[in-house]
Amino acid sequence: MHLLIGAAFSVIRPLFLRGVAVRSKADATPVTAADRGAEAAMRREIEHRYPVHGIVGEEYGEKTGRRYRWILDPVDGTRAFISHCFLFGTLIALERDDGAGFAPILGAIAHPAAGLALVGHRGETRLYSADGSERAVRVRRCARVEEATVLATTHWETGEQRGGGGIAGLVKRARLYRTWGDCFGYFALATGGADVMLDPTLAYWDVAAIAPVVEGAGGRVTSWSGGNPLAEPSLVATAGPLHDEVLRQLAAAATGRD
Repeated sequence: MHLLIGAAFSVIRPLFLRGVAVRSKADATPVTAADRGAEAAMRREIEHRYPVHGIVGEEYGEKTGRRYRWILDPVDGTRAFISHCFLFGTLIALERDDGAGFAPILGAIAHPAAGLALVGHRGETRLYSADGSERAVRVRRCARVEEATVLATTHWETGEQRGGGGIAGLVKRARLYRTWGDCFGYFALATGGADVMLDPTLAYWDVAAIAPVVEGAGGRVTSWSGGNPLAEPSLVATAGPLHDEVLRQLAAAATGRD
């Protein structure tokens, strides 16, 4: 995992703040040489060390393999990257198929601009720094929405993500609300800097990496409806105790109840 993080960083960091060319993909999302170059670099490392492993990447699709599969999102938050915002990151997950289909066993949220990476599994999440230091991280305990810091990738009124209207009621109750989103929102949650992170619309490669990191730090993740976020790619992530209340608030908003 550290080798892959390093490979991605080596491509992304020299391109950040350089005004790289931006192209639009078929789904109208932006892509740059950083996205494509970082994924290509990670794929080369995986194929060299684990040639029988599968790979699923945002930019170059799927390579089938046996039992293990790597999920790659080279630049999560490309809009942040091209806007010279430091909150973009690289998402990496390792999945294993134990007979019931692939499921993540290891995940990483890595921030090239900051030189930081969270690597997590069900037992623990650790923060690694470019200066060589490392430490375990934990979510902070928050039992009331009124005391919570709530984060989201985009403001619900922009229409960029489906289902965003459900955030309004939470924001009115929360102590603090910010759109410090994309993968950084989950980094903030896992390190004890926030209490709720919301994304009603995601891709599989987002969820696969984020879930082990948040859970390893003691947090909880579900889909927007409260189900499996891998089957319904969306995320409600919390420090734990207020998760059910957050889901109730979102459900009430969706059905028009106060």
